[in-house]
Amino acid sequence: MVETKKLKEDLSALPRNDEERLQKALPFPGTLHQGRFRRNDFTYGVALFQRGYLDQAAASFKQVVAAKPTDPEAYYNLGTLYLRKNSLRDARIYLEQTVKLRPEYPEAWNNLAMVAAQDGRQDEAIRDFKRSLSIRPDYVTALLNLGNLYRRQGISDDAEQLFRRALELEPENPESNYSLGMLFARQENFSDARELLEKAVRLRPNYPEALNNLGILLTRQNRTSEAEEKFKACIAVAPNYDQAYLNLARVYMLRQEKEKAREILLALLKLQPQHKLAQQALEMLN
Repeated sequence: MVETKKLKEDLSALPRNDEERLQKALPFPGTLHQGRFRRNDFTYGVALFQRGYLDQAAASFKQVVAAKPTDPEAYYNLGTLYLRKNSLRDARIYLEQTVKLRPEYPEAWNNLAMVAAQDGRQDEAIRDFKRSLSIRPDYVTALLNLGNLYRRQGISDDAEQLFRRALELEPENPESNYSLGMLFARQENFSDARELLEKAVRLRPNYPEALNNLGILLTRQNRTSEAEEKFKACIAVAPNYDQAYLNLARVYMLRQEKEKAREILLALLKLQPQHKLAQQALEMLN
């Protein structure tokens, strides 16, 4: 039988509010110092960015900028995000603020150079790539980006030097192998070009640019059966990669297999009905 006095003591000991309930839960006497829970907007933004939710990521990074206007990381992530969206004006604004807050930031200088290159400001791009490499001479991404800019400008010796350095640093990097291979292809050094492009594909089997350009190289060497295989592989890993369809159609036309060429062009037009080159090629066949 429960004693009335004991029952009253137990009832009076029950916690009456959250603070008393928390004190009862503590394993020993003391004070728990806690603040209001706050989401980490930076980490949240990075996670959204990595998963492709760019607008939501931008909103999170902007909240970080508003709360910490001297934080270069938030500006850098915003600039990189807008670069990925091809919003070059916004990318430039945030990346310039990044290097203003942290001048020795090689990734930010590299991305600023990418903005300049895409915007047609080649001299500025070269300057910013060099600034990135002056901070981190072994930064492979900047080595490759500057090398590819030189390659497109026809400055082959400088491009080759940069690509060889990148390959020396990261011999198993598919981009390093691909970039030097493309330079050799432009110089008509087809043997070395093929070796490097094949290695790029081995390292990254779903590399559409390498598969497509390897197919072009094999076509130029009149190895059309091997070229056909590469173009088909390219289409399999990147069904919207239009150049592989056009190049495969050319292979079929070279072999006088017009019906196969027509079929592959129609397959491209089914995906991209307004594709001008496919329409023109089909008209020529008809």
